[in-house]
Amino acid sequence: MAPRILIAVDGSEVSQRALDRVARFLKEGAEVALVTVSRPIYRDPPYTGYADPKDEEEQRQVLYAARDALEREGIAATGLGPVGDPADEILKAAKHYEAELIVLGARSLGTVQRLVLGSVSTKVMHEADCDVLIVK
Repeated sequence: MAPRILIAVDGSEVSQRALDRVARFLKEGAEVALVTVSRPIYRDPPYTGYADPKDEEEQRQVLYAARDALEREGIAATGLGPVGDPADEILKAAKHYEAELIVLGARSLGTVQRLVLGSVSTKVMHEADCDVLIVK
């Protein structure tokens, strides 16, 4: 039985490297799940739970491009495009998909940025119930 792999994509160069890394190791006929997260629109108050339509369309295109790239390698991919905090939504998607491995790219945030913004890959690594591969 093939491993259950969730790949987080966001259209960045490091995200593409993560996708390429997984494709290199999987055999033709493998299946993976993809997740890309749109950030929500916040209003005073409450949080709406909706994304900017332009952001959602960009994320949808990222998802389609990732799926198409994997399918050219003979790897089937399904996709999810939730709205919310990226790390939280990746973790939820991993539980939903019952992933055995989460693959995502690491951005090069400076120390101050990491303290203020947090790091998606760090949060996923620490809170995931499965293995995590962080591609640089």
